[in-house]
Amino acid sequence: MQEKLLVVSPHITRYDLNSGDLRLFSILKMLSSLYEVIYLTNLKFEESDEKYISSLKSIGINILSCAENSLLDILRKDKFSAALFEFYFIAEHFLPRLKLLQPKCPTIIDTVDVHYYRAFSKYKTTGNLDDLRDAEEKKRCELAIYKKADIVITVTDDDAEILHNDCPTLVTRIIPNVHTLDLSNNIPDRNTLIFVGGFLHDPNIDAVLYFSNQVLPIIREVIPNIKFTIVGSNPPEEVKRLNNSNINVTGYVPSTTPYLHNNYISVAPLRYGAGMKGKIGEAMAHGRPVVTTSIGAQGMGLKDRVNIMIADSPEEFANSVIELMQNEQLYKTIQLNAVKHLENNYTEEQVAKGLHVIISEVKHLRVKRMSLSEKISFFRKYAKDFIDRHLQRS
Repeated sequence: MQEKLLVVSPHITRYDLNSGDLRLFSILKMLSSLYEVIYLTNLKFEESDEKYISSLKSIGINILSCAENSLLDILRKDKFSAALFEFYFIAEHFLPRLKLLQPKCPTIIDTVDVHYYRAFSKYKTTGNLDDLRDAEEKKRCELAIYKKADIVITVTDDDAEILHNDCPTLVTRIIPNVHTLDLSNNIPDRNTLIFVGGFLHDPNIDAVLYFSNQVLPIIREVIPNIKFTIVGSNPPEEVKRLNNSNINVTGYVPSTTPYLHNNYISVAPLRYGAGMKGKIGEAMAHGRPVVTTSIGAQGMGLKDRVNIMIADSPEEFANSVIELMQNEQLYKTIQLNAVKHLENNYTEEQVAKGLHVIISEVKHLRVKRMSLSEKISFFRKYAKDFIDRHLQRS
């Protein structure tokens, strides 16, 4: 009989909407061969979630929603060998409850990215004091809950180093993005660029506006007929307004593959962010060289002019795009080296090796227990929340 693993996430994993959900789906697929996985979502299912539910069921995942199932009932029914929480804010709610009810169960928090680092990165770009306060609050909350976990998963070595610098006692392990090579013999028009990214993620909105307003005009001075395709779900009005005869804003597409195969270069002009950028690995996996920023290249061990082009000012970024379009030898070198880099580090086979090591380690962990003061603090907060909800109904 398989051991049971509890996975708690904000919502069903919508793998075609953002790279974080695609990574989680890949991880769940690997875990399903090792555990009986109970996947609990914090939000109720939407009608559009049916295909995602079917995909999870097809790999043997048991799916529950907090809208219909209480954590108390789940923990009474099943004993878990480990629990994995996606994002610190999910762990804030669920981890203390699990430690109270199943104190011997090892707890793992998957950061997805270090939110406070991304927030501080945004503040450095905007200089807005509200962004600074947001970053400081995120740092306080994140580190507080990470300290309670038995293992904290990061997506990159860089993220792990950031956490260790701020909290040396954390036990961190790395599970990067997973990429499948999908190359094509198609040779697209070399005057075509593509950006891929979901627009519920602020850095993507900033990146597209920055590129369209500050970088693209410089490129046009040299290549007047340049075409730019913006692919991603939930584009806000300011992104939709970019749509014209030379810029195509697609919105959601069921697959990015044909768009990547039909454009010559992928751009990722990110000015702030954290973690591993799925859009970069995805473009590389489709055989498309990438021009990005130092922020975009974080965490993947990429080298400028070897397997990627890195440029941080509008002028440098534009010149890198132009050079790639005009220098076929450089284009092919980066294209081939990028594919090799993915094959050596980010295929399912490579990532699965690291995941198996972590799972083996979890079985021998000395699990952190809640202290008496933590239990008292939890019950005080729980009682206050209960009273507040009761008063609101009165």
